[in-house]
Amino acid sequence: MTEQVFALHVATRNNLLTYLENVSPEQLAQIPTGFHNNIWWNIAHCVAQQQILCYKLSGLNFVVPETFVDTYKKGTYPDGHIPTAEEIQELRSLLISTQKQLQADYERGVFTNFTPYTTSYGYALTCIEDAIHFNNTHEGMHLGVVIALNYFAK
Repeated sequence: MTEQVFALHVATRNNLLTYLENVSPEQLAQIPTGFHNNIWWNIAHCVAQQQILCYKLSGLNFVVPETFVDTYKKGTYPDGHIPTAEEIQELRSLLISTQKQLQADYERGVFTNFTPYTTSYGYALTCIEDAIHFNNTHEGMHLGVVIALNYFAK
């Protein structure tokens, strides 16, 4: 796998960090009319789904708490709370650490098994490389949602 794949992941995560760090906690939690979730949920969801796509499908333990994944995985919705400064810092750390961990784990060859899975996007994942590539697409889609939510959450 090329370095560009991981560089794209870093770029997407950096864009997500920009919103996490520059939007008020109230705006992070706001669900504009016509939307079903908020900026906070979309950013946390990216971390949760990366864990499922790459680690769970590879038969490995999550590198974040399972309760975090359960709270933000596909099919969940925001609970209405406004994130605290501490929660924002924790999510900031997870955005950075899980990107670095994924790359390090891939380079160390820890992803030796993979359970094939077809995403709701209609894309079949057959190996860890497919999952990493698709994760970039998935996070890019949610970055687009974050941009739209930010526009309407003014």
